[in-house]
Amino acid sequence: CARLQAEYGAHTILLYGSMADGSADADSDLDVAAFGPVERVTRIAELRDGIFVDAFVYPDTVLDAPEEEHLRFRGSRILLQRAGAAASLLERLEERYEAGPEPLPADEVEVRRTWARKMVARIQRGDAEGDYRRHWLLTVLLEDYFHLRGSWFEGTKKALAWLATHDAATSRALESAFEPGAPIAAIERAVNHVLNEHPDVGR
Repeated sequence: CARLQAEYGAHTILLYGSMADGSADADSDLDVAAFGPVERVTRIAELRDGIFVDAFVYPDTVLDAPEEEHLRFRGSRILLQRAGAAASLLERLEERYEAGPEPLPADEVEVRRTWARKMVARIQRGDAEGDYRRHWLLTVLLEDYFHLRGSWFEGTKKALAWLATHDAATSRALESAFEPGAPIAAIERAVNHVLNEHPDVGR
């Protein structure tokens, strides 16, 4: 905090992520968001005392007009604030979260469904491009599970934990697809679950 104050004039600082919500483990990053009189977002990434630090310094204006990307600050621990700025920000973020995401337009839903099917076909080429598309699809599938259902995607860790509790069948299908060298059949099953085209989704 002292460094962020000295170098960037930060007056409001949040600790967010696993270190703030108690889910941190030995591999967790230290996630920090600071706000001050800067013209653009500045990112600081470094290793300090064996811990990876990922810090962002935002212009003051973000405090009054947070966007969807800032929802990750929900549940933050306030390390420093000026005139209640952090508390007000967190309150705004809770209101935005409770309102829910904007639903995807029908044409976008169809595009994403078609894209997933197309990617499965391209993966089967067996070349470098196909291998790249395999990883691309698997990354997008987890996010699209939530987007297609009109829910917030809150990052990999929270998304996987939610699935394990609320949709065990999809959780198992995705875990199988994520395994290194997973067969195409496993990836197709995961796609079916994400697109809600499998009879045991949600059981």
